[in-house]
Amino acid sequence: MTTAIDESIVYDLAVLGAGVSGLCLARALLREGAPQLTLALVDGARDDDELRTLSFWSAGPIALEPLVGHAWESLDVVGDDGEATRLTLREYRYRTLFFADLQREVKTRLAGDSKHAVIDGRVTSLTDAGEHVTVTVGERTIKARWVCDSRFRRADLAVDRARWHLLWQHFRGWIVRTRTDAFDARAALFMDFRAGLPAGTAFFYVLPFAKNEALVELVTLESVDAEPVLRDYLRRAFGVEDVEVVAREAGVSPMTEQPFVWNPSPRVRALGIAAGMLKPSTGYALTRILDDTRAIVASLARDGHPLVAPRDSWLFRALDGVFLHLWERRPSVMPEVFRVMFRENPVDRVLRFLDERPSPWDMLALVANLPVGPFVRAAFGWTWRRLGFARRND
Repeated sequence: MTTAIDESIVYDLAVLGAGVSGLCLARALLREGAPQLTLALVDGARDDDELRTLSFWSAGPIALEPLVGHAWESLDVVGDDGEATRLTLREYRYRTLFFADLQREVKTRLAGDSKHAVIDGRVTSLTDAGEHVTVTVGERTIKARWVCDSRFRRADLAVDRARWHLLWQHFRGWIVRTRTDAFDARAALFMDFRAGLPAGTAFFYVLPFAKNEALVELVTLESVDAEPVLRDYLRRAFGVEDVEVVAREAGVSPMTEQPFVWNPSPRVRALGIAAGMLKPSTGYALTRILDDTRAIVASLARDGHPLVAPRDSWLFRALDGVFLHLWERRPSVMPEVFRVMFRENPVDRVLRFLDERPSPWDMLALVANLPVGPFVRAAFGWTWRRLGFARRND
């Protein structure tokens, strides 16, 4: 689906990286943005056939609603002692879609319009020349008036650990089919801490697509040999041993409250993880990416450029930092923290808080219901860390 490069063309916008954020921006511009814009999508990945699920919660339909494959009105949370709480969603729904569907739709639409381009290959250099940006892809070059760059590499993330936290979430997931009905298709299993690993360092989530089919995902803070853990969990939690593994997915994502540079040069705007769209304390990103996409599309239409700052809140950055401090220093308390958070509050209140859209009442009620001791100590530790950094840099 690649396009031949005409190096005499200056595209209005080059989107570097055909991951979630790059595809969401291209899709929004094709559907809602100025139709006269010319786009070049540079795709350095080779993952068309790989499983990647995109899960999220939202109140009402989202821009990607036609691609949503499954949705649930209830969530289950299970502590490490096996105690389960079922939560009924009112305002929100928990949804999932497949990355391959998004990728296929966007690439097909771009390839079907001669004024756009899909270019396979990895970017080797980026030169902001003042009036345009020159992007080198292998031995070829393209030019664009503006660039939105979604490329992110784990090795490139340099976090000042004296000032900020950095944890890594490791994902290993299977879509499995069972010979007998094993799953409750009415509810998504949002968090299950019965992972058989050190308390608070790992949990499962399970998205049942049918009574005999589900995505079973292991999330850990350290890299582990996931296959035996997955098989043991399926046996213990669902009583199944003979499963067909239909597809596998894996990934690693950073959890840090460190701000990201969203405008690395005058004509370049970062996207996705590189722009700080990953919620530090949860690892969720899709709805934040869609919010950011809307802001960029509006900026292009209104001002002729994509250089609008991502939404950011010092308050939620501080709250994320306290949360990460607790998870880093005392992971064993996290199963109880999450259980209390969901048991003592309406689930929609918790999701609004995690979405950074709470009312003042939501904030007061949720904070009042959290375990006081662990969070007071974590808040003190986070503050002391920041003060220590400030003293060292006076």
